[in-house]
Amino acid sequence: MNAPATRLEELDRDTCLELLHTKSVGRLAVTRPGGPPHLVPVNYTLLRGSVVFRTPPGTKLTLLVTEPISFEVDEWDPVDGTGWSVVVEGLAYEASDREMEAEEIHVDRAPEVQNGRWVRLMPETITGRRVRRPDGGSGHPVLVPDPGLASWHGAGAARFPS
Repeated sequence: MNAPATRLEELDRDTCLELLHTKSVGRLAVTRPGGPPHLVPVNYTLLRGSVVFRTPPGTKLTLLVTEPISFEVDEWDPVDGTGWSVVVEGLAYEASDREMEAEEIHVDRAPEVQNGRWVRLMPETITGRRVRRPDGGSGHPVLVPDPGLASWHGAGAARFPS
């Protein structure tokens, strides 16, 4: 049987921000001169449409505050073959502890690092796509009891009360 086709939907900025609010971990891509992008997961939160996270001092912090960066968050359901992805691109700056304390920012600090610095990504663009089934169905199989299963599984219809 052929799998149902999926539909690709472009998401508006507000929908992208709503989806970003549903997650707490995203992927940060930082350009490295003469090398491939440096890609790392970060815990984040949103602050009035910007992305806020913590990172230790070092090369990554230096690069991300001097070059445009990309930040991506997604969700994928392999059973349904549906999901979404949001990409935020823009410039970031090292925010002060005072600025973040005034904003009452809360970021999951499970992977907290010593001397972590606040970073705020100010979006130039926020884009997203969602993959949906064209029928809007979930794609999950529907289990229907078969009284003829008694000979295979012993209890048959009694195992599947109506």
